Amino acid sequence: MGKGDGKKEKKGSPSETIGWGATPKFAVLKYPGETQPVGTLSTAASHETSNDATTSLTPGRRVQAGRGPKMASTGLAIGRDSFTVRVRDPAWLTSRAAVYDRIRASRAAELALKTPTPIRVVMPDGKVLEQDQEGQNFRAWQTTPWDVARVIAQGLADAATVARVTYADFVADYDKAQDGMEVEDTLSAAMADGGVESDAQENQLLWDMTRPLVGNVAKLELLKFEDDQDAKTVFWHSSAHMMGEALEHLYGCKLTIGPPLAGGFYYDSYMGKDAFREEDCTLCVAVSIAPTTE
Repeated sequence: MGKGDGKKEKKGSPSETIGWGATPKFAVLKYPGETQPVGTLSTAASHETSNDATTSLTPGRRVQAGRGPKMASTGLAIGRDSFTVRVRDPAWLTSRAAVYDRIRASRAAELALKTPTPIRVVMPDGKVLEQDQEGQNFRAWQTTPWDVARVIAQGLADAATVARVTYADFVADYDKAQDGMEVEDTLSAAMADGGVESDAQENQLLWDMTRPLVGNVAKLELLKFEDDQDAKTVFWHSSAHMMGEALEHLYGCKLTIGPPLAGGFYYDSYMGKDAFREEDCTLCVAVSIAPTTE
């Protein structure tokens, strides 16, 4: 998802209270009365001696106890009344989904204006591929890693979790800024927090199997979950979001952070004074093993 320009829509529009905000690492949806920290990278020393948001915060990372900004003397508590009671499928999920639908439609309109330039893809063994199974040329904004994998074998395409793409160059109408790619990769940051270090080269990116390529590829690697740590991390990253969405739907939880780890994933959530109980675990197990009916 690319970054917006931070401008709110005119009063009366469906999203008049929603706009784009940005931290040094990524774009975020912002709501009235809610602000993102404006911190910068800081040294360990400043962490120990400062509680100022401009020096002690690294947006996108967890704030350690005693290192973040102090609460303003407003009488408000952390979390406030954002969670008061468990609610299945809370109404705010519907309004948020509507925002995402508008963003999806906007991105589809942008894609329709792109020029499908012919591209070539080099595999790890040096083989150059330029056409799909039907003999049609690979094209930027249309051809995906999954399409390329099918040229080799359908089983390979189905088994790959993610592609590692090293671009030789990008097509003229690809804008890193619009794609949110001119700043630090937040997935790599999350991986590092979870104990997974990345040694990615310049123009080397993890690329969804169904995401269109945007330039000539110097090397395309198709990664399987059982063989590659990056594939595991991507899978667990998606798994964390799926679990977070389940928590929202089941309990109305407010999610905080949930990255992949070296050996799995998690998602923190805010539940006010409530907490998960033993019966919640029993319910989840029962749901997961319940037989399906045709």
